[in-house]
Amino acid sequence: MNPDDPESAHRIVTEYARVLEQTDALALPASVRLLPYPKQTIKAAIVTCAAALRASHQLTADLFDFLEQAYVALADYFDDDVHRVMAEYRESLAAVTDVRTSSEKVQTPAWKRVAEMSRLTGDIARSIADESAALRVEFRARADLTV
Repeated sequence: MNPDDPESAHRIVTEYARVLEQTDALALPASVRLLPYPKQTIKAAIVTCAAALRASHQLTADLFDFLEQAYVALADYFDDDVHRVMAEYRESLAAVTDVRTSSEKVQTPAWKRVAEMSRLTGDIARSIADESAALRVEFRARADLTV
Protein backbone atom coordinates (compact mmCIF):
# COMPACT_ATOMS: atom_id res chain seq x y z
CA MET A 1 0.00 0.00 0.00
CA ASN A 2 1.19 3.44 -0.89
CA PRO A 3 0.32 5.95 1.87
CA ASP A 4 0.83 8.82 -0.58
CA ASP A 5 -1.98 7.57 -2.84
CA PRO A 6 -5.33 8.88 -1.55
CA GLU A 7 -7.20 5.63 -2.19
CA SER A 8 -4.57 3.49 -0.48
CA ALA A 9 -4.24 6.05 2.30
CA HIS A 10 -7.98 5.84 2.94
CA ARG A 11 -7.74 2.04 3.32
CA ILE A 12 -4.74 2.36 5.67
CA VAL A 13 -6.52 4.92 7.85
CA THR A 14 -9.69 2.82 7.88
CA GLU A 15 -7.78 -0.26 9.06
CA TYR A 16 -5.99 1.81 11.69
CA ALA A 17 -9.30 3.31 12.87
CA ARG A 18 -10.61 -0.23 13.42
CA VAL A 19 -7.62 -0.94 15.65
CA LEU A 20 -8.27 2.26 17.61
CA GLU A 21 -11.90 1.24 18.12
CA GLN A 22 -10.92 -2.24 19.31
CA THR A 23 -8.08 -1.20 21.62
CA ASP A 24 -9.21 -1.01 25.22
CA ALA A 25 -8.19 2.36 26.66
CA LEU A 26 -7.34 0.61 29.93
CA ALA A 27 -4.76 -1.51 28.09
CA LEU A 28 -2.82 1.48 26.80
CA PRO A 29 -0.03 1.80 25.99
CA ALA A 30 -0.58 -1.07 23.60
CA SER A 31 1.81 -3.14 21.56
CA VAL A 32 2.92 -1.63 18.28
CA ARG A 33 2.27 -5.09 16.81
CA LEU A 34 -1.47 -4.32 16.96
CA LEU A 35 -1.05 -1.66 14.30
CA PRO A 36 -1.94 -2.77 10.76
CA TYR A 37 1.05 -0.86 9.30
CA PRO A 38 4.22 0.76 10.62
CA LYS A 39 3.70 4.08 12.41
CA GLN A 40 5.40 6.04 9.61
CA THR A 41 3.07 4.53 7.02
CA ILE A 42 0.00 5.39 9.10
CA LYS A 43 1.25 8.93 9.66
CA ALA A 44 1.79 9.49 5.95
CA ALA A 45 -1.63 8.01 5.15
CA ILE A 46 -3.38 10.29 7.65
CA VAL A 47 -1.70 13.36 6.15
CA THR A 48 -2.59 12.19 2.63
CA CYS A 49 -6.24 11.73 3.64
CA ALA A 50 -6.34 15.18 5.20
CA ALA A 51 -4.86 16.75 2.07
CA ALA A 52 -7.26 14.86 -0.22
CA LEU A 53 -10.25 15.88 1.87
CA ARG A 54 -9.10 19.50 1.89
CA ALA A 55 -8.57 19.47 -1.89
CA SER A 56 -12.09 18.13 -2.45
CA HIS A 57 -13.57 20.64 0.05
CA GLN A 58 -14.80 17.79 2.25
CA LEU A 59 -12.59 18.44 5.26
CA THR A 60 -14.85 19.43 8.12
CA ALA A 61 -13.77 20.39 11.62
CA ASP A 62 -14.94 16.97 12.84
CA LEU A 63 -12.89 15.13 10.22
CA PHE A 64 -9.87 17.28 11.00
CA ASP A 65 -10.25 16.48 14.72
CA PHE A 66 -10.62 12.77 13.98
CA LEU A 67 -7.50 12.69 11.83
CA GLU A 68 -5.53 14.71 14.37
CA GLN A 69 -6.62 12.45 17.22
CA ALA A 70 -5.76 9.35 15.20
CA TYR A 71 -2.32 10.79 14.45
CA VAL A 72 -1.72 11.64 18.11
CA ALA A 73 -2.99 8.22 19.25
CA LEU A 74 0.09 6.66 17.66
CA ALA A 75 1.94 7.76 20.81
CA ASP A 76 0.06 5.03 22.71
CA TYR A 77 1.67 2.20 20.73
CA PHE A 78 5.06 0.97 21.94
CA ASP A 79 7.33 -1.99 21.55
CA ASP A 80 6.48 -5.14 23.51
CA ASP A 81 8.91 -4.42 26.36
CA VAL A 82 7.16 -1.18 27.30
CA HIS A 83 3.77 -2.78 26.86
CA ARG A 84 4.79 -5.66 29.13
CA VAL A 85 6.12 -3.32 31.85
CA MET A 86 2.90 -1.30 31.88
CA ALA A 87 0.73 -4.43 31.93
CA GLU A 88 2.70 -5.83 34.87
CA TYR A 89 2.39 -2.53 36.70
CA ARG A 90 -1.39 -2.45 36.16
CA GLU A 91 -1.68 -6.05 37.39
CA SER A 92 0.36 -5.23 40.49
CA LEU A 93 -1.77 -2.16 41.21
CA ALA A 94 -4.92 -4.25 40.89
CA ALA A 95 -3.49 -6.85 43.28
CA VAL A 96 -2.62 -4.15 45.82
CA THR A 97 -6.09 -2.63 45.70
CA ASP A 98 -7.58 -6.04 46.50
CA VAL A 99 -5.84 -6.03 49.89
CA ARG A 100 -7.96 -4.47 52.63
CA THR A 101 -5.58 -2.74 55.04
CA SER A 102 -2.56 -0.54 54.42
CA SER A 103 -0.33 -2.67 56.61
CA GLU A 104 -1.26 -5.74 54.59
CA LYS A 105 -0.66 -3.93 51.30
CA VAL A 106 2.95 -3.04 52.04
CA GLN A 107 3.69 -6.68 52.83
CA THR A 108 2.63 -8.03 49.45
CA PRO A 109 4.90 -8.84 46.51
CA ALA A 110 2.60 -6.69 44.37
CA TRP A 111 3.38 -3.65 46.55
CA LYS A 112 7.09 -4.24 46.10
CA ARG A 113 6.65 -4.41 42.31
CA VAL A 114 4.56 -1.22 42.32
CA ALA A 115 7.20 0.57 44.38
CA GLU A 116 10.02 -0.64 42.14
CA MET A 117 8.22 0.18 38.90
CA SER A 118 6.62 3.52 39.78
CA ARG A 119 9.47 5.70 38.55
CA LEU A 120 9.79 3.76 35.29
CA THR A 121 6.07 3.84 34.60
CA GLY A 122 6.01 7.55 35.40
CA ASP A 123 8.81 8.07 32.87
CA ILE A 124 6.83 6.07 30.31
CA ALA A 125 3.71 8.16 30.97
CA ARG A 126 5.72 11.38 30.54
CA SER A 127 7.20 10.01 27.34
CA ILE A 128 3.73 9.26 25.99
CA ALA A 129 2.52 12.75 26.91
CA ASP A 130 5.57 14.34 25.28
CA GLU A 131 5.20 12.24 22.14
CA SER A 132 1.48 13.04 21.97
CA ALA A 133 2.20 16.76 22.11
CA ALA A 134 4.95 16.43 19.49
CA LEU A 135 2.67 14.41 17.21
CA ARG A 136 -0.06 17.05 17.48
CA VAL A 137 2.39 19.76 16.42
CA GLU A 138 3.81 17.50 13.69
CA PHE A 139 0.35 16.71 12.31
CA ARG A 140 -0.62 20.36 12.13
CA ALA A 141 2.66 21.26 10.44
CA ARG A 142 2.57 18.37 7.97
CA ALA A 143 -1.07 18.69 7.14
CA ASP A 144 -0.82 22.49 6.86
CA LEU A 145 -4.56 22.63 7.13
CA THR A 146 -7.08 25.29 7.88
CA VAL A 147 -10.64 24.31 8.48
